[in-house]
Amino acid sequence: MKYLTTLAEKVGTERFDAEFAKVTKMTKMTKGSDIEPRTPRQRCSTAAKRLTKAKARTLISALVGG
Repeated sequence: MKYLTTLAEKVGTERFDAEFAKVTKMTKMTKGSDIEPRTPRQRCSTAAKRLTKAKARTLISALVGG
């Protein structure tokens, strides 16, 4: 998770929010998970802790590749 939070700092909160929303929407459609979007005052690291390992990897790939 430390890598994900460091990466979030580098890419910015706007981009992190956009990619986080995409990952959580994918989760809701496919598995019906209870991962909620990041709230306005919530830190990126706190939001990232709620992700599963697979979704965290997907988010990292999206932030690095895009």
